[in-house]
Amino acid sequence: MTRRLRTLSVSILVGWSALFALPFPSDALVFIDESTEPTLEVPPDFPYWDHVTQRRYGGPTVIYLGGGWALTAKHVGYGEIVLQGEFIPPERGARHTLLNNNLSIADAVVFELKQDHPRPDLPHLPIATEPPKQGEEVLMIGFGRTRGEPVQWGPARYRRTALTWSGAGEKRWGTNRIFEVDHMAQQDAYWTWSFVTKFDAPGDEEATPHEASATLGDSGGAVFAKRNDEWQLIGLMTSVGGTIEKPREATAFGDLTYSADLAKYREEIIRWTRSECSNETDDDGDQKVDYPDDPDCEAPEDRNERPEIDAGRRIAMGWLSGATALLVGLAITLRNRRQRRVSTPDSTSSSSAR
Repeated sequence: MTRRLRTLSVSILVGWSALFALPFPSDALVFIDESTEPTLEVPPDFPYWDHVTQRRYGGPTVIYLGGGWALTAKHVGYGEIVLQGEFIPPERGARHTLLNNNLSIADAVVFELKQDHPRPDLPHLPIATEPPKQGEEVLMIGFGRTRGEPVQWGPARYRRTALTWSGAGEKRWGTNRIFEVDHMAQQDAYWTWSFVTKFDAPGDEEATPHEASATLGDSGGAVFAKRNDEWQLIGLMTSVGGTIEKPREATAFGDLTYSADLAKYREEIIRWTRSECSNETDDDGDQKVDYPDDPDCEAPEDRNERPEIDAGRRIAMGWLSGATALLVGLAITLRNRRQRRVSTPDSTSSSSAR
């Protein structure tokens, strides 16, 4: 089943944990303190904080995949990014829009950073091989607007409350729980296999300690899950959906954040952005994966985990080239000899006797 998103054209991440709860219709708000917001700038035991960055001039969010390649939402687009305090331009023409099996366009694009520009020494991000699971807790990181003042709407008896957004974005992190999987989200001309998270009120059984929802500027933001003690990139935030009647540029309980399911696009991402020696796959079947664990890889940028095959090919090509050169040489020699016999007069011929 598909549904068209009623969302922001450039939406997406952290409308932060709620200040309030409304368990019953009321003319008043019940506020809670800010204890649900993260107190740490970086999530605990998280090694990939620097991989989540943004477009230059305060633009939306971009994920650095490692190896000189970046990932963001298609509607954000490729461009110059900020990485560890440096401005790095894109490599001209080196970008690839991700596609679905029916060749429709997903809201995701990978692009290469300038090859002759110094690149940061950051590892490749592990991209999830398994799809997201309903109820799985996730970590969300983006450069979206933060929480502003509460605002109410609707009749007094059924008054509802939302959180307005700040005027500028900043890098923040929060948590949520996957509400729906295998959702084909439509936004403008893009169709994207997605999973959905829902902004739950404090005290809800599905709420997480640092419940978060996407806002303007979080497009292209990262969603991680910790699996088998390893943080894996599982999603790319693309859009939000919510109640039509609520005020613009505000987040309310029940709002949804849509994130591209990167397990479904992993093969294409790896094909464009990584060599065999850094693609997290045992390409040569020796039960050793990538540099430095696979001794056949001399560096992460090596294109082939099968140097013995390459060496065999080089030897074969060398023999073939040598044999070809020998045959050509023999043919030239035989031709020259034949030409000399035809063009040189025989001393015993009748023509030479006269």
